[in-house]
Amino acid sequence: MKLLWLLGFLLALVSVAFGQSCPTGFNRQDNLCVAKRPVKGECPKGSTFNLGKNLCVVK
Repeated sequence: MKLLWLLGFLLALVSVAFGQSCPTGFNRQDNLCVAKRPVKGECPKGSTFNLGKNLCVVK
């Protein structure tokens, strides 16, 4: 039974660690995944432009 608790705890730690990674091309900033928007372009697919931060943010 003690081994089951340890296994559950380790699984929870691994899932938290992988759950906070950003998609390719995005960086973590203020707990958000952000990317710079090209001057005359659109944000990468799956993200929206945040006017306050002047960055593309993943939802």
